[in-house]
Amino acid sequence: MSGAPARLEPPAPAEEAFVAPRTVTDLAACHFTHAVDLPGYGPVAGPWDMRATWRAFIGEVDVAGKRVLDIGTGSGFLSFAMERAGARVTSLPLDRGASWDIVPFPGVVRSLVDPPVEEHHGRIADAYWLSHAALGSRARVVQGSPYAIPRAVAPLDIAVFETALMRLRDPFRALHAAAQLTRESLVVTEFLPRRFHLLPYLPGRLARGMYLVPRAADRARFGTWWVVAPETLREFLRILGFGETRVSVHRQRLAGGWHRFYTVVGRRTEPTNPDL
Repeated sequence: MSGAPARLEPPAPAEEAFVAPRTVTDLAACHFTHAVDLPGYGPVAGPWDMRATWRAFIGEVDVAGKRVLDIGTGSGFLSFAMERAGARVTSLPLDRGASWDIVPFPGVVRSLVDPPVEEHHGRIADAYWLSHAALGSRARVVQGSPYAIPRAVAPLDIAVFETALMRLRDPFRALHAAAQLTRESLVVTEFLPRRFHLLPYLPGRLARGMYLVPRAADRARFGTWWVVAPETLREFLRILGFGETRVSVHRQRLAGGWHRFYTVVGRRTEPTNPDL
């Protein structure tokens, strides 16, 4: 057996990386993950409502004039908000096909789970394209794995992980993939469940950890993997060459209530190792 380290999967090539826009006009065909105000349609409801708080969601990072990758896009609210603020945005959904890291419980048959989930996520994609047209957006959608982001999106100034790491089996691998293509800042926002509300304030070693969400006794929860402590994410980003980091805690409106989230912003201070 070779002692050589496993290499990160190289970014996918540019060919056929981008999704062609679709014409969607029927609200009833769509599922909106975020509330949004759409010209010609008016206010549209969604479980998330970040219309007044989206800047806190990205750690108050200035995106004007920047090339931004939005990872974990949903129906596109944040992509379109950053675009209105002056960013040139590419959206990368995480909830279609191979991008979905299902927890491989015995008895969870992916061939049975996938069709209804794919239909639901198809409706989310329809909401994205309806919003895209109504807002006159020029944002692009890229298809691919978060572990091998297509080279066509580069160069990036900023990559934003939109509550994405909790849904990935290997969060560090996804951060590494984005870091290879990002020259300025990585922004990571994650949900803080109530029992973890003190994580951002704990000292030293107590502040570091990754907490496994799936439990063998509760096999209905096969779409979420981790709660990652903010200090752990800061260390991940430092390892990847983003040596200046800061953490902010904020509340976002979700499912009719206010919930706590944290955002880690890392600024590049040295190159990411491209060979490992």
